[in-house]
Amino acid sequence: MTKEDYLRSRKRRGRWFHYYRRNGVEKSLGVHGLEPSDPKVKAAYWAEHARWQDMPPGTATPKAGTFAWGLDMYLSGSRSWADYAEGTKKSRLAILNRYRKAQGHRPLSSITSGDIEAALYAKGGHGAANELKALKPVFHHLRKLRIIPKNPAAGVELDTPAIIGFPTTDADEIEAFIERWEIGTVERLVFDLGLRTGAARVDLCKIGRHNIQGNLLTFNRNKSTVVTHVPITGDLRAVINRTPDIAPAFILNKYGKPFTAESLGNLYRDAAVAAGIKSRLHGLRKAFCVYWAEDGKTAHEIMAMSGHLSLSEVQRYTQAADRKRIIQLIAGAA
Repeated sequence: MTKEDYLRSRKRRGRWFHYYRRNGVEKSLGVHGLEPSDPKVKAAYWAEHARWQDMPPGTATPKAGTFAWGLDMYLSGSRSWADYAEGTKKSRLAILNRYRKAQGHRPLSSITSGDIEAALYAKGGHGAANELKALKPVFHHLRKLRIIPKNPAAGVELDTPAIIGFPTTDADEIEAFIERWEIGTVERLVFDLGLRTGAARVDLCKIGRHNIQGNLLTFNRNKSTVVTHVPITGDLRAVINRTPDIAPAFILNKYGKPFTAESLGNLYRDAAVAAGIKSRLHGLRKAFCVYWAEDGKTAHEIMAMSGHLSLSEVQRYTQAADRKRIIQLIAGAA
């Protein structure tokens, strides 16, 4: 089928009526009175089409003008939603579906900035901040379609606690892990590659020899799609040489297949606990930045290697204590 093959627009007594017709069933799109070329007609069509294509048979069409109706338009037609990484989609969809269940019947015209701010203030913490991040682009999309006059989430301000995040894996932890896990174990391979590539777990589980381009390890970060170029130093080359010549990824599980991001993170967490440390894979990513800072690289150069989007984030990572000892341990661990 080509674009909008199921759209049926008819003019009666000077007024347009729009329907989605398929398999003998015709459903109102809830945007009668508009010209067929109006963006709101297209958005309503694709929202209904998504229900037919992706949802269980018999899924009810939300009442036009409600939050659930608008949410369907966002999920089926927003370019920003389509461009999100799968992990981001998964976490935000869980939030949006909770709002669909609780507020789906509510008219969009009745939702105000005060309503959103009060609800999120009552929730508080990082949870409220994450919900605001999920809601704001929904209303932005609907405003762009002229379905609502303004984005009620745009002016909402929240008091959120500072994000501490995972600490940088320090010199003592690096030394403890090296002492506990010998070269040749998968735990040590995860550690060595995490430390020398700076790859997040979702990327670390996928990278392999197919990412080698000359003296660089090149891959797109899953989270931001930023292209990352990691120099293949002698230390990193030594680690790569310990991996299978022909394999879909450097790190393989006992079945000879790549790990999932979650299982790789769990494996490293358990290995760190066995070594008596609290390090996590993201802590190795930060230590990678420390290594290159001590080697004289600028924050901008480190951004190109780590795939970070924020210069301040890299600068914060590289202010770790005991930097000289960290670089000595990394250089001697291969």
